[in-house]
Amino acid sequence: MQILSEILKARVAESGERIFCSFQDQQMTFKELYDRVQEVAGALVEAGIEPGDRVGLMLNSSLEHIELYLAIAWLGAISVPISVHLKSAGLELLFNSCSPRLVVAERRYADAIRQAASETVSSPSVAWLEDGTNGPGEFHLNGLLRTSRAVRNAVIRSFDDPFMISYTSGTTGGPKGAIISERYRWVGCKSAAIISDAQPDDTYLLWESFYHGAAWVTIEMALRKGLKVHMVERFSASRLWDQIAEGGVTKLHYTGGVVNIILAQPPVESERSNTVSIAWGAACPADSWRKFEERFQLKVREGYGLSEGQNFTHMNLRGVVGSCGLPIEELDSWIADQNGDRVGPGVVGEIVLKQKIPGITMTGYWGEPEKTAEVLRNGCVFTGDLGMVDDENYFYFKGRKKDALRRRGQNISAWEVERVLNASPDVEESAVIGVDSGLGDHDQDILAVVTLRDGAKQDPIAILKFCAEQLAYYQVPRFIQFVDAFPRGPTQRIMKKHISVDLEKAWDAEKAGVKPTRTA
Repeated sequence: MQILSEILKARVAESGERIFCSFQDQQMTFKELYDRVQEVAGALVEAGIEPGDRVGLMLNSSLEHIELYLAIAWLGAISVPISVHLKSAGLELLFNSCSPRLVVAERRYADAIRQAASETVSSPSVAWLEDGTNGPGEFHLNGLLRTSRAVRNAVIRSFDDPFMISYTSGTTGGPKGAIISERYRWVGCKSAAIISDAQPDDTYLLWESFYHGAAWVTIEMALRKGLKVHMVERFSASRLWDQIAEGGVTKLHYTGGVVNIILAQPPVESERSNTVSIAWGAACPADSWRKFEERFQLKVREGYGLSEGQNFTHMNLRGVVGSCGLPIEELDSWIADQNGDRVGPGVVGEIVLKQKIPGITMTGYWGEPEKTAEVLRNGCVFTGDLGMVDDENYFYFKGRKKDALRRRGQNISAWEVERVLNASPDVEESAVIGVDSGLGDHDQDILAVVTLRDGAKQDPIAILKFCAEQLAYYQVPRFIQFVDAFPRGPTQRIMKKHISVDLEKAWDAEKAGVKPTRTA
């Protein structure tokens, strides 16, 4: 086991002249990366960074972003990836949470950062990626580089020192910063290499934003394995196979939303001769699994993970459709009921993790001992996610505990309803949301927000009848709202909190006099 700075040095000694990353019209070798990391580390020291300081990164995908991230590790400081979509209110919460000493950002975000900093108890300094006019406590990176000296010797820290703070949005309250250690990331990269069958001659497509953990796992896996990364600015379903051809990509990371988006694209010539052998990730819809494999002539490798636990806590290497697989060798895992007791095969409950090796899950939430205690209990990680195991102990994800509704006294998993909606002949994708039923006691009705497949017509009765055949009567949506597209996050996951709910325009089964039949 090595810390990241040691891995970088070892990689340069072994294969320094190999291409590490291609991006737009740029290419960088491992040796060039190594030299640049030391130079950028000097610039950060010039800005006052010391071991243990938090450094925020509010940047889009670029080679400079990678250099900064590795330079922070080189100095023994702590990276804080920041979503480029945050506005001043969200930034203020984050700044007050982790008190970064420095934020490195693009000037396009200056208004939001300055506004947030003005409302923060301990205001961070800011280093802008681009040249320009600086305010008080601000620098530009090129200026720091011109006046600094490269740092040739990396800070040696323990495997359990904080390495990154990864903020999770959650469903209630403010953002929570999961503390990630070098040990955590070592195991995460090991698992990613296993699930994707990483080889030195592989090229991985990197489309995720760097405020998403999967992006950094790919970068660090490249350093560990000596493989190449082909980075693009953002995910593009229409250009995907051309980008894969341009980069000679052999491994493709996905999330559940991405799989269906790709399948919905019309066939193109470049997909037929694609070089991808494995698509790896999490939340591949079961009914899309074989379609994806057969159409693109590749293998799907499915897993499950979360910031609080590990990048991958479970991996499915056998191709059991719909399953996220077995626990990784460093973890025990089981399903627990609402009392915390283990349950057997076929019973849905909360996914629980227990580390066999100390320090491989998150250390806790930064500055949030009470919230930490809700998740880390009795030496276990209570994930807040629902799952089930089969007779061979293969795990199946069944939704999130907090993404649930309560209707007429019945608890309903939004994921379970969405799974059926997405199987409807006319529905491309769906998001289920609970809306106030007017009956009090937090009772809710179900709103299904859907996009339609190409050529399909709005036929809410047909969708409702399909659901009624597959679901319990109380799981069938009352409202159906048609939209052209969904708001999405960096991994193309639907962002439910950004959906504009309009019940006035939604089709209402109750007003239409259509009711699902009760069977008992």
